[in-house]
Amino acid sequence: MSDIVRDLLNRLGPCLTSKLIEMMVDQGVSPDAARKRVERASGITRLSGVRFEKNAKFIFLDHQYGDARFWGAVEAAFETKGKAYWAAMVGLKRRGGACPKSLFPRICGAPNRRQKQLSPDTILERLIKIHLLKEVQDDKSGETWISFNPHCYNVLAPSLEQRAIAITENLAIAAIADWARKLGFGSYAKFALRNDVQPPVVSGITWDVSAPSYVRPLVSAPEGEIKPGFFVCDVTMGHQISDEEVEVFVRKYDMAASPPKVAPIMGFLVADGFTQAAYDRARSAGIIAATTSQLFGQDVAKALNDLIKVLSDTGKTAAINPEHLENVMNRLTRIEGASANLRGSLFELVVGNLLVAVTGGYLTVGYKISSLAELDVLVDLEEEGRSIIVECKAKVPGAMVSLEEVQRWYDNRVPLINEKIRPYGINYADRKFEFELWTNGTFHPAAIEWLGQQQTEFELHTVGWRDGAYIKQYSQQDTVSPNTRGLLRDYYFNNPKTSIYES
Repeated sequence: MSDIVRDLLNRLGPCLTSKLIEMMVDQGVSPDAARKRVERASGITRLSGVRFEKNAKFIFLDHQYGDARFWGAVEAAFETKGKAYWAAMVGLKRRGGACPKSLFPRICGAPNRRQKQLSPDTILERLIKIHLLKEVQDDKSGETWISFNPHCYNVLAPSLEQRAIAITENLAIAAIADWARKLGFGSYAKFALRNDVQPPVVSGITWDVSAPSYVRPLVSAPEGEIKPGFFVCDVTMGHQISDEEVEVFVRKYDMAASPPKVAPIMGFLVADGFTQAAYDRARSAGIIAATTSQLFGQDVAKALNDLIKVLSDTGKTAAINPEHLENVMNRLTRIEGASANLRGSLFELVVGNLLVAVTGGYLTVGYKISSLAELDVLVDLEEEGRSIIVECKAKVPGAMVSLEEVQRWYDNRVPLINEKIRPYGINYADRKFEFELWTNGTFHPAAIEWLGQQQTEFELHTVGWRDGAYIKQYSQQDTVSPNTRGLLRDYYFNNPKTSIYES
C-alpha cells in the first residue's frame, strides 16, 4: 500500500493528502480505503509546523524537499487549504519577497485576536518554523525585516527598491490621510497611520490608514447613541495591483466586517494602478479602488514613482541629473511633512552627487557588500588608486551627531566595511580607502573630543568627519550644480519646507 502512495508522490510531487485521496478515489478506491492507505503509508514525510483545513497534511518524499518545485507545491497547498498563509505569501511576493516585520500584520490581513482564526504572530511563527520565511536585520536602520528563506526565491533583503517603496508608501499614506480628513471621511483628529505608535486597527485587523467615520451611511444610533463606522485604507506602491492581491484585500475586508457587532466599514485600496481584472473584482466586492493619480493628480503621482526610481538607483541618475532630484523633492513637498520624511533617505544621493561633482570618479549609492554591511556612498577614483566611503547622518537643521553614533561608526562600521569590501573589487585588495562621516548638522562636543583621541591614519585606510559648515563651504565649488546647492539649502540647512497638499 505504501508503494502506491510513494508512486503517486513521485508522479505528482509534494502535495496535500486530500489531493492523493482524490486521485485514488478517481481510480476506483473508496474514500475510506484511500484515507487509510495514506495514513498507513511509510517512507513519506509530513510537513510539521503548519496546519491545513479539514486535517489535511502536506506530504512528500525526502528527496523532494527544499527545491523550487517543493515550495511551489507548498504555496499551492496554502491557496487551497490554508488561506491565512496564502494571503501572507501573496503580499510578500508582490513586495519583492520581503517587508519590515512591523508591516507583516498589515500584509497578511489576519485578525490579531479572534477565536478560530490565526493571528499574524502565529502565521509568522509557523512559516519561520518550516523555513519558508526568516528574520533579517537591516544594517542601516537596525529594523527587523521578514524575507523568504529558500534560495529559489532569490531574495536578498532589504534591497534598495524595497526600502524605496516603503518610504514612498509612507508619503502616499500621509497624503491619503490628509485628503480623507479634508473630505470628512474620518474624524479629523483620530486618523491612525501605518508607522504610528498605535497602529491603525479596526475589527482587530491592521490597515495602513484608519479613522472613525461619521459619514451618514456608516453611522448608526442604537438606543439613541450615535455610533460611528470606520474608514480604512491600504496602500501599495511600486507595481500594478493584480486580481490576486485584490482577492487578499477582499478576504481581509470580509473578515473585518464579519463580526455582528462591528460598525460598517468603508474600504479603500490605493495603488499606482490596477489590472482590469483587479479593478473589476474590487468593484464587484464593494471596495473603492483608486490610483494615486486619481486622488492627487498626475504630477504628484509621477513624483511618487520618480522617488522610487531615484531611491532604487545605484547612483548614476543622481550623479548625472541633480536637477531631476531637486524637481522630485519640490513636487513632493506638496504633501504635508514630506521633506521631513525624505531628508534622511535622499541625503545619501545629495552627498554622493556633491562629492563626485568635485572629485570626479564613479559613484555608487547604497552599495550592499554583504548581509552585514552596506555603504551609503562610494566614490571610486581609479586613476588615483583610492576610494571614498561616506556614511551619512541627515539631521534636522541644527541637530547633533551623538557620541554613541560616532563610536558605532568608528568601532564597528569602519572595521567591518574595510574587511568586507576588500574581496569585492578587482583592485580593492590594496586600495586606499578614505572613510568619512558626513552630517548636515554638527557633532556633539563629546563626540568631537572622543574622535580627536582616535587614530585616523592606517596602512590602507584613513578616517575623517565632516559637519554641515564644511559641506556648505564644499558645495560652493564651481563644479557643483546649482540644483545640488539648492537641495542642500532648502532641505538640509534651512528650516524644512512643509505645506499642506492642495487638492
